[in-house]
Amino acid sequence: MIDPRVASGLRDLPPSVMIPRERMLATFRRTFGAFGFVPIETPHIERMEVLAGKGAGSDEVLRQIFEVTNKGGTPGELALRFDLTVPLARFVAKHVDELGIPFKRYAIGSVFRGERPAKGRFREFVQCDFDTIGTESVLSDAETAQVIHDALSAAGVPDFTITLNNRKILDGMLESLDLAGRSGQVLRSLDKLAKAGRDAVLAELQKPTGDGTPGLTGDQASRVLEFAEGGRGGVEVLREAENALGTRPLAGQGIANLRTVLDLLSAAGVPEDRVSIDLGLARGLDYYTGIVFETTIKGWERFGSVASGGRYDNLASLFTSRRLPGVGASIGLDRLLALMDEAGWLKGMAKGTPVLLANFPGTDPAIPFRMAAELRAAGIGAEVYPEPIQVGKQMGYGSNHGHKIAIIVGPDEAGRQVFNLRNLATRQEDKGLSWSVLVDSVHSVLQALEQERAQS
Repeated sequence: MIDPRVASGLRDLPPSVMIPRERMLATFRRTFGAFGFVPIETPHIERMEVLAGKGAGSDEVLRQIFEVTNKGGTPGELALRFDLTVPLARFVAKHVDELGIPFKRYAIGSVFRGERPAKGRFREFVQCDFDTIGTESVLSDAETAQVIHDALSAAGVPDFTITLNNRKILDGMLESLDLAGRSGQVLRSLDKLAKAGRDAVLAELQKPTGDGTPGLTGDQASRVLEFAEGGRGGVEVLREAENALGTRPLAGQGIANLRTVLDLLSAAGVPEDRVSIDLGLARGLDYYTGIVFETTIKGWERFGSVASGGRYDNLASLFTSRRLPGVGASIGLDRLLALMDEAGWLKGMAKGTPVLLANFPGTDPAIPFRMAAELRAAGIGAEVYPEPIQVGKQMGYGSNHGHKIAIIVGPDEAGRQVFNLRNLATRQEDKGLSWSVLVDSVHSVLQALEQERAQS
């Protein structure tokens, strides 16, 4: 027999995961739509030249691409997408005339990385992306952070921090060290700081690159790290950076951008303690050109960022000569759910249909079938047990599958056109309720149970 295990780094998802996952996705879609983002879909498989084009991704990401070869096809011609941003750039370049700009899209789908599986890291995972294409407005930068905040808040994610930086500040700092043009190497090294630690990054900064470019001097590497590690906090960090780098035009642009973003987020009611500045935040992808975002949950930073992104003003140049600046972010659904599950925050979220209709032995099954249809028409989820087995076993099924209440109609109740309503948690039962009040009775009980849950 074939071993039913899944391949390394991949997962089966049971109802206990899928129910909160679907609810979270619905919340994200509502949030994205409320800001004017519209859905699109692109293929899971792209041409390799699309994914591996210069600037599409870092060397580390490109090494993790899953190649796809159809029978008789050409090796290296096709690959599974590693994110949703590069396919977006291709999509917009192809359809921009019919879409118009600015164009605001969201996309939710699986992406694939051939990386080593770890806590919260999988080879197939779902990203929830939203992007604004065709504008360099700082309002779009700020709105991206606001959408992250509103989406995670609506999904019930507690105590998260959205960390901001601007690549131009880092570029200005590198100019001050006579390292202009070395940002790619430096940023990729800084992006490993949280995982690899200071000493490892310091050593990597001083190594020659693969093309023979010499590494940074010990003094340069130390000053880069001092700048990155010392620039964490609130608006005061920007004042200190301005004092140090204010004469550098690029740095000045980045500082002004972040100041405006902070002001706009405050005007939108985003709490000040939900936003932080980190001048060492790099983001490893080469295509970012301005503001960058990362979002971590307090006490669970070891899981890494659950929502990240930034501004990429040149990515579409892979596919068109038309300049199409963009900014966006991605919420890592699977990492977020893995974190929330380990933290115990998903308890109670994996509840399914609230009402179970018993299939009472000796009762015409058309009765619970009709009642269930009536409840569904009123917007209340209802399931009919398929077999007329012992009612106690049906109630056990309901309790085990997250049903809150059961509707029971035995032969005597059918003759009197009444039903019994049982609370499956307490086993309390209201008996002899008229069929005419079915919807009102169920709605009232469910509402009371929800209020009790909210108060507990």
